[in-house]
Amino acid sequence: MWDSQKQEVLKAAQQMSQRGFVVGTSGNVSLHFKDSEGRDLVAITPSGRDYDTMKPNDIVMVDLEGQRIEGELTPSVETMLHTGIYKVRKKVNAIIHTHPIYGSIIAVAGLEIPAILDDQVTQIGGEIRVAPYALSGSPEMTGNVIAALGPRNAVLLANHGAISVGRNMREAFTMCQLLEKTARIYVFALGLGKVNLVPADAAEVEKAYFKAVYGESQTD
Repeated sequence: MWDSQKQEVLKAAQQMSQRGFVVGTSGNVSLHFKDSEGRDLVAITPSGRDYDTMKPNDIVMVDLEGQRIEGELTPSVETMLHTGIYKVRKKVNAIIHTHPIYGSIIAVAGLEIPAILDDQVTQIGGEIRVAPYALSGSPEMTGNVIAALGPRNAVLLANHGAISVGRNMREAFTMCQLLEKTARIYVFALGLGKVNLVPADAAEVEKAYFKAVYGESQTD
């Protein structure tokens, strides 16, 4: 069952690996949808499996409580992080957790990325925050990430990696790419010793655009 959803998750996971956003079996991808009975389900990558040999039937189906509905393998250790975000962010239907190089550099340094690019503000929602460190799969990690993500579409995880979200898988993958592009530019700008922010008045207009397109009921 749910072949199309499994294929979509698998394709995104393999693209994530091929683009160098993860190494080995790290990272995870999920897709939230409703089945024919109206149940909220999540298709998520399994734990400890190589992406290049992963098959559609390796994708695990869980409910929003993380209970396995279908699949022989163990779902990602960070399943509760994914379901936690879906519960809070009602418009989010895809989540990609990566370990990108430049994003991870910023996450290790514990630096928030301010509003430095127009597309960062209009698509991610503004500054990119860093969630405080917590062990993978822990309730603390889920809480920290949800708080730091807020209504935006990307967040960094201290000493760990990044989370990007979207209304669909294509959008979530775009946010992965935009986050890493923004982080790379910020690292190089810091190296040059000068970072100019998007002017405050322009940033406010762009944030209003973001809210109109992606807006959630959750407050910042």
